[in-house]
Amino acid sequence: MEAQEQEKVISQLKALKMEAASFAEDNMAKQEQPPPPPPCLEEVEAIIGYSFKNKSLLEEAFTHSSYERDKCFSYERLEYVGDAVLNLLITKEQYFLYPNMAPGRLTRLRAANVDTEKLARVAIRHGLHHYLRHKKPLLEEQLICLCISETNGFCVVNIAKIREFSRGIMEYPLHSNGLIDAPKDLADIVESTIGAVFIDSDSSIDTVWKVYYSIELTYLVR
Repeated sequence: MEAQEQEKVISQLKALKMEAASFAEDNMAKQEQPPPPPPCLEEVEAIIGYSFKNKSLLEEAFTHSSYERDKCFSYERLEYVGDAVLNLLITKEQYFLYPNMAPGRLTRLRAANVDTEKLARVAIRHGLHHYLRHKKPLLEEQLICLCISETNGFCVVNIAKIREFSRGIMEYPLHSNGLIDAPKDLADIVESTIGAVFIDSDSSIDTVWKVYYSIELTYLVR
């Protein structure tokens, strides 16, 4: 009886070993496949209603640092520009829109209009995340990209977090005031896009405002 049990255990171990070897071979085959072509960024121009003179700026705005060996060629520098530009735009808008509002309240209102959640909502609403070029390794808990495709190979994120954020948007149409967790990468895309438009338009605040206003029509009032 004990011999039979031992044989059964050995048989199960062999089967598991064969499955593991097969899984490893499949993963190796996937890694050897050529990377998919990058997304068509011309669609982004249609979404934001702006045609870039310098297309490399648009490419940079949608490139994660993991995608290129040259870490300088990523959206991070344009995100830095876009963050400053958005703050300036909202500050100017609020100054004229609320002439009797105290500075402290203006500061809180501005923060709510440019925070991670607000900008992440913009990215989700217009599908900007579909165009982010990315090469983060696939992890067990990160099995699917935002555009619901494993073979796409671009921005890999935790689908559970995205679903949770999407449900939160439905529950809180304007803003949750910190009750839902917004993925920062989504907000970064919006800021880098704004930064790219600012540089490409020769620092035209009016041009950037038109672009941002066209993709973000929800303005918070407190």
